[in-house]
Amino acid sequence: MQKKNYQFWLKPKEEETPSNNENLSPVDKAMNNLIKMKEATKLLKASAPTVRKYARLGYYSEYKFGEKLVFYNKEEILSFILNRCKTSEEV
Repeated sequence: MQKKNYQFWLKPKEEETPSNNENLSPVDKAMNNLIKMKEATKLLKASAPTVRKYARLGYYSEYKFGEKLVFYNKEEILSFILNRCKTSEEV
């Protein structure tokens, strides 16, 4: 009996790892890439008006679903951060 309890707590030998990008549709991939305003402000280390200003200037995309529900494209924000760092190194 003790052996079965011990085996119960062990991890299975063959774990199923969920593959993120294999079985997702293009819509699911796009929705996984969107982040909320709060996460965008943390990534950019900027205030909400600044995040909105950068989106309005065209640095990255902004998606509005109603008045308060606003999402931003995470990949575009990350590439914006990287490009901003590269240009500051060149100067």
